[in-house]
Amino acid sequence: VGTCREATVPGGGRDCRGQADSTMPNAGLDSDGLRNFFHRLDFSDEEIVALMGGHTLGRWTSLLGVPKECLKNLNSKWERCLPYGERLPFVSEDPDTFSNSYFKWLLLWNERKIEYGDVHFIPTDVVLVIDDGFREYVQRFAGDK
Repeated sequence: VGTCREATVPGGGRDCRGQADSTMPNAGLDSDGLRNFFHRLDFSDEEIVALMGGHTLGRWTSLLGVPKECLKNLNSKWERCLPYGERLPFVSEDPDTFSNSYFKWLLLWNERKIEYGDVHFIPTDVVLVIDDGFREYVQRFAGDK
């Protein structure tokens, strides 16, 4: 997406604000950060929310039950723990089928109508219902099959 270019800043050094150093957005971005990342790619808010709907698909690896020896001193070799973890879907009973369930679950989360463990959101997911501009599209996509 881009690299940090030298910029003159008081005291010297480089100013990299607003420049992505990765092809994937950080999972902890707030709504401004998510917009900054994707607007550089000319994505509209509607397109950002639609793309985030991809979180309907796939699984994550829970580290619950992973042997302590495996978890000690995790570094670039963290993959060695993956075979011990349970593979769980993010938000869908069928993580191999694309649906609007991601958007429905987001709205239920926002209304506090879910139970612990029902879904596994990351901060960039939650941003979509906290931010009024994004929530408009979440509501629309939740009602669209």
